[in-house]
Amino acid sequence: MIESSNEKKQLFYIIVLILTLITMIIGATFAYFKLVGSQKKEGTVLYTGTLQINYIDGKYITEPILFPIKSVDYNTYDKVYRNHFGITSTGTLDQTISIDMEITTNEFPENVLKYNVYNNEGMQLATGNVPKSGNINLANNIFLGHGETAYYTIIIWWLSTDYNQNAEMGSAVIGRINATAKQIRY
Repeated sequence: MIESSNEKKQLFYIIVLILTLITMIIGATFAYFKLVGSQKKEGTVLYTGTLQINYIDGKYITEPILFPIKSVDYNTYDKVYRNHFGITSTGTLDQTISIDMEITTNEFPENVLKYNVYNNEGMQLATGNVPKSGNINLANNIFLGHGETAYYTIIIWWLSTDYNQNAEMGSAVIGRINATAKQIRY
């Protein structure tokens, strides 16, 4: 009789254990489906932005034909290197853009090669000297909204001085124009 009493207790504990496991599985399943059902359809949305640069007159500055002149403005086309480019935000995010000019070769003497950067309205954004090599920041932290396009023009010219510049003829300048974007966080 003792054996049957112990067997009955063991059988009772096994049945209680199985019922507890079944109850836990049913409860966990119910909680999971309740959580999934309460989520909004678009509960997590990931936005990404892209930037498209259209170098209308080319990305690279490769040995332009320059002639010495005293000064330039937005309407100067002759005897200078002129590059017109557009930057388009084709994504869903607003961003700030930076425009750099990377010079790899400049055979002209120091402070003889100049640059100006203009926006599409002809307003001058930057001016300076083209270095022998390295990067120049032409514009920084310019807002560009999603779906918008901004146009810029860079003009590089050979500054005319009061001395004979024949020795500078045939000098080369090589570089490229780069634009980078930084997404604005909301």
